[in-house]
Order: sequence, then structure tokens, then C-alpha cells
Amino acid sequence: MAEKAFKNTFAPEIDGDTIRVGMVIAGLRHGTIREDDLPAEVHDAVADELKRREQETVTAERVMVLLIGTMGEVRGRTLLQKYAFLVDVEMYSRKTRGYYTMFGWKPHKSGPHSIWPGRHVDEAVGDGLVEEFPIVTRHSGDSVGYRLTARGMGMFEGLMGAFQKDSDKMREILAEFAPEQSLDHVTTHIHAHYPEHADKSAIWNRVGRGQ
Repeated sequence: MAEKAFKNTFAPEIDGDTIRVGMVIAGLRHGTIREDDLPAEVHDAVADELKRREQETVTAERVMVLLIGTMGEVRGRTLLQKYAFLVDVEMYSRKTRGYYTMFGWKPHKSGPHSIWPGRHVDEAVGDGLVEEFPIVTRHSGDSVGYRLTARGMGMFEGLMGAFQKDSDKMREILAEFAPEQSLDHVTTHIHAHYPEHADKSAIWNRVGRGQ
């Protein structure tokens, strides 16, 4: 969709007879345009554009809701970490000084680790978007899995307008591990494709030896 443009009657410091809404937003942020000087139609267009950008912004919280909603359920906190890692590095993040930018992954004895997926899912539980359910696992020691509540499903469905392709890509990335959701399978895959995160992995020591 083409960006709206308006006759420039309110920003004399900006050259040109017309000005696009994106330039207006940039001018407001940098102090070269004053909000009080905006005509009503420009003010409304700026508000609409900011709302659109907010709705289409990928946040860590939204990624967690999209991930759990796409999978239907995730059986364990450790598995959630592994899934979040794959989604993060294959869809959203770029390496910067050895860290992945969305969740800040670091090598750990159990493989790539970040405190943030757990914190975000705990917040989602507290907000009534995600519910925990009991599980039994062989190796991880996890006792709960995660799935969306009715409220969470409402949010998930609301995100589909902007993030349907994200959900489809998540499903493609994680299809190899569904429906059995084997932690060993995911761990082996991660360490084969991201060996820099395998050096300190206790799980890899077990899986790699075929135990």
C-alpha cells in the first residue's frame, strides 16, 4: 500500500511541496516537526500509521504466543527453549558479537540458553494467555507443558492478519519435531546445525553417545 502524502504547509524546514507520513513521523521524533502544527488529516494519518506499525511489529512476547499457538502445545520448558532458539535464529535474529539479538542466546550445559523465553511465557501465563498442564518427561525434568487459553487463542487469531507467514514458517521449521516433540531429536538437530552452542551441552553428551 502506497504511503500517504500531504501538501507541506506545516514543516518549513523540510524541502518539498509534499511530505509523506513516514517523514512526518521521523520529523516528530527528531523535533523538526511539532505535533501541534499538524493539520487534522495529517494527525489522523500519523496515528493510523503508528497503529499499523505497532500491529505489525515482531516482539518477543508475540513470538512466544505465535510459537505455542502454531504448535498447539509445547511439552516442557526445555523444549520451549529449543523451539524458541530455532525460530529466533532461523527467522528473526542476526548475530552480533556472538549473541542472537532477540533472546540473547548463550552456550550452556544444556545447550543454547536464554532467560527470556521462560520469562515471557511466565508473563503470558500471568496474563491469562497461556496455561500450564502437567507432563512426564524422560530426561529434562520438566513437569509442565504450555498451551494457549481461550484468551490466548483470541490473541493468536488476531495476530494472523499480520503474522500468518510467520506462523507458516514456524510450522515449517518445527514440522520435523512434531507430533512426538522429542527433546533428544531437537537437541541433535540444533547441535548439528549450530555446533557453536554444543560445546557445553550435557544433553549432547548423552545424545551424541547414543545413550
